[in-house]
Amino acid sequence: MNNAWNLMDEVFNHPQRETRNMKVEDDILTMEFDVPGLSKKDINVKVEDSILFIEGDNERRTFNKRYSVSEDWDVAKTSASVKDGVLTVSIPKVEEKKAKVIEVSVK
Repeated sequence: MNNAWNLMDEVFNHPQRETRNMKVEDDILTMEFDVPGLSKKDINVKVEDSILFIEGDNERRTFNKRYSVSEDWDVAKTSASVKDGVLTVSIPKVEEKKAKVIEVSVK
């Protein structure tokens, strides 16, 4: 799980961060950003070469975030939604990186 936090280092070190919540739950990394006044058309989320780009722009506000995502996360399956001034970006863990539960049989 430390790899998830390494990719977020920029957020924690940025003095004007918009990030409001970051968590890993059920093998999904979820990040929430405050984006008041921005609508779906004002926000661009893209992935290129294991880099996650998050950009927002309208006449009142602009922000750009960039994160290097470790190979533990399936960036091709990244999803994003915006509701009530909050942008939610979710990245699932790569299937083969998930813990495998082994059933114990009784003989």
